[in-house]
Amino acid sequence: MSDWYQIENSYYTVQLTSLGAEMKRLFSKPWNRELLWNPQDENAKRLWSRSAPVLFPIVGKLKNDAYGWGGKTYQLNQHGFARDMEFKCIECRASEATFRLEATKESYARYPFLFQLDVIYSLEGKRLNIIYTVKNVDRQDIYFSIGAHPGFATTQLEDYEIHFEKKERGFFQLENGLVNWKNLTALPETVIAPTKETFANDALILKDVKSRFIDLVNKRRHETIRVHGTNTPFLGVWGKESVPFICVEPWYGVGDDLLTDQKLEGKIGVQVLGVGGTFRFAFGVELI
Repeated sequence: MSDWYQIENSYYTVQLTSLGAEMKRLFSKPWNRELLWNPQDENAKRLWSRSAPVLFPIVGKLKNDAYGWGGKTYQLNQHGFARDMEFKCIECRASEATFRLEATKESYARYPFLFQLDVIYSLEGKRLNIIYTVKNVDRQDIYFSIGAHPGFATTQLEDYEIHFEKKERGFFQLENGLVNWKNLTALPETVIAPTKETFANDALILKDVKSRFIDLVNKRRHETIRVHGTNTPFLGVWGKESVPFICVEPWYGVGDDLLTDQKLEGKIGVQVLGVGGTFRFAFGVELI
């Protein structure tokens, strides 16, 4: 059974589960409402059963759900295994909690590297900071991708706009689950007004993002959720066609493309971490 934890301040109540070190509730006290998609009934769970999973050691989908390393082929499902594994809570205080995942026999069979993954949630005023750290505890370089996937509840899609801090080139989309880098859709403005058709081909994938933050603006309520730390090598913006949520996803890594050779060391966006090294990735959520 998974364990549940809570951190809190005058702005937020945050509930976390040891399964995947996932944030399941982000309740805004000033706005008196839940900010995260948190499916309760079976219909909602069929749309998307998660709220804010941690993506590791891959982001996105592998071609045939497989990759090659050291002359062997390994199977790994979309977004990796961390979101479905039990983390250990290292520390939980009033406004901060730290979770840790280490390699197991199960993970090693799918990902032959030794690692330590920490996920830290920390409240600071109107801002929730989330930090991922990956430590290489192996005797070799390790190769990985990591990403965030928070889904924000959007009951009426027409009330929302997605505002980028800076003008971005455009976005790519998926073809049979794999990225098509040959087809860039330009973004002439810094604002996306999402419709039910926006996510018909799955996520919008941006590359070399310049915007340090992205705002999810509720025009009717005059409320803005700001996601900090979005100027990452890749960024996903995703919802469903029925659109009860919008995900803003900073990524250090991306799914396979149509022309991949499926070798881990050559994978687009893969991070390489030397022996004893530590990789750190931080983003935040703020009420504006």
